[in-house]
Parts: sequence; structure tokens; C-alpha cells
Amino acid sequence: MNYLNFSTKAASRQERSAQWQMITRAPSAELGDDREASIRGCDLGELRLASVAMGEHRLENDRAVLADPENGLVKFLFLEEGECLVEQSGRSVSLFAGQWCAIDKTLPFRTEARGATRQLAIAIPKRRLEELRGAPRHFAMVECFLNGAGNVLHESAASAINAATVLGRRDRARLGDVLVEMLNMVWQADPQISGARTHRARRRAVLDFIERNLADPNLSISWISEALGYSKRTLHKLFAEEATTLNRLIWNRRLDHCRHALLDPSQSRRSITEIAHAWGFSDSQHFSRAFKMRFGTSPRDFRNGNLVH
Repeated sequence: MNYLNFSTKAASRQERSAQWQMITRAPSAELGDDREASIRGCDLGELRLASVAMGEHRLENDRAVLADPENGLVKFLFLEEGECLVEQSGRSVSLFAGQWCAIDKTLPFRTEARGATRQLAIAIPKRRLEELRGAPRHFAMVECFLNGAGNVLHESAASAINAATVLGRRDRARLGDVLVEMLNMVWQADPQISGARTHRARRRAVLDFIERNLADPNLSISWISEALGYSKRTLHKLFAEEATTLNRLIWNRRLDHCRHALLDPSQSRRSITEIAHAWGFSDSQHFSRAFKMRFGTSPRDFRNGNLVH
């Protein structure tokens, strides 16, 4: 594959699944809804990039791709939208938007999603990874790519897919080598084993959890504490340097989303109460007071353009 741009076109899910399996060479592919699945990809030397959009699906590789693990591929999966389950070697992890993990393609694995997802995948030969140290520490282990080195790698790889269309073979290979170097930097700079317990990583885990569950009216410090295994005291300490409390941070993020929705022309037919409820507010009067306190105007005046300056 030098460059690939493909979308499923068929009358039935079974036919689309067969098309997907043929074009991606997946041992098993099952598309579970009527959404069109698409893939754009390219080869940059030994590195392969792919941008994939799919609806509900289940992909399974029940056999090793290559018998030789040194020349087999490692797949780095960056989830840009949606939620995806990844299973390999007895491990099962849920991948949410903004997170990535690595999959050893020389071993059986399964990925599954119950809704629409968008993902970016990077595949390279295992031997191009500079540090393995026995059991691969990142395989089926979740990392965040919303900031730091992971963000640089993701953004660079996403841009490279478009850039590859105007590059010659030699320049594509050079670009691939650059991305391999960046990938190795990320691989070594942010290991899950040592980084998961740091203040910064814990704080990011809390923020990621809040964003994923912001629309749920039951989101609370107690729920976050139970879900992530952090004590309430630890949660408060993580955000002690903030100018606001963790509860206020949750309210502010909800208000920010409501503000964007009120400005969105595509949501003009939704009532203010519907928008407030969609982002976790159960009391419309409380929402109006909180909105005015944060933005200096009522939700209705804000939507109508009567802003306070």
C-alpha cells in the first residue's frame, strides 16, 4: 500500500464487513450498524499510517500475523472519538477519546466498539522500537495523548497522512523515519509503569474521567473517587493549586459546553432547558443562576445576542 482511500459501499452489513475484511486483510471483521466505514492510509517506508472512521464493529485477529516476533508489527492505536474495547494476552482495557495504547500484532487480539469511533493507527516493525526490556510495558496499557510528547506524535502523524500524497517514495521513507524517532521518544518518555502514580498523570486521569462523564448528572467527587481508586483527600490535593474547587471545575466545564451549544446554529431548535439537561444540570433555575454568575448574562440573553460588556 502506497496510499489508500476506501469507503464501504454495499447493500448489507455482511457485504460491507466482507469488503472491510478484504481491503484491510483483517482475519475477522464484523460491522454492526449501517454507518459507512472509511479508511485513509499510507506507507512511509516501514511505517504504516491509517485514519479510520467506523460505526459499531468487532475486529478480531485470532492468530499471529508473523511467526517471527522481531519482524512482526506493533500497532499504536490513537482513539480520537468514541470508545473502544481492546483485548490481548488476557488483558482487557477500555480506550476513550484522547487515549492510545499499543497492540502486538504477532499475538491474537480483539477490538470492539458499540458506537461510532474515529481512530489513527501507526504500525511499525517490532524491531524498530528501541526499548522492549522483556514484556512490552505499553501493550494494551492506556496512555493520554492530549498533551506532551504524545500530542506532538499524534498531530504529526495525522498531518503526515495528507502530506504523503504529494511526496515521493524517498521523502515518504524519510518522513516515516522521523515519526519512528518521535514514537520512540514517546515510548520512553511516558511509561505507564512509572508515570501512572505521578501528580500530573493522576490529575490528567481525573480530568479525562470528568470530560467523559460530564453529561451524567450523577458525576460527583464520590463517583470519581470510587472509579479511579483515589481518596477524596487525594482528589482535593491534586487540584489544591487551582483557583477553584473540583466541584466548581465540573460546573464550569458543563457551563462551557452549554455556552458552546447556545452559540451553535445546528442546536437552535433545542430549548435552553434541553441543553442544560443534556450537560448534567437537573434544575433549570440553578443553571440560569450559575450561567449568569459565570458569563455575566442570562442564557436567554446570551443566545439572543444581548451580551453584557
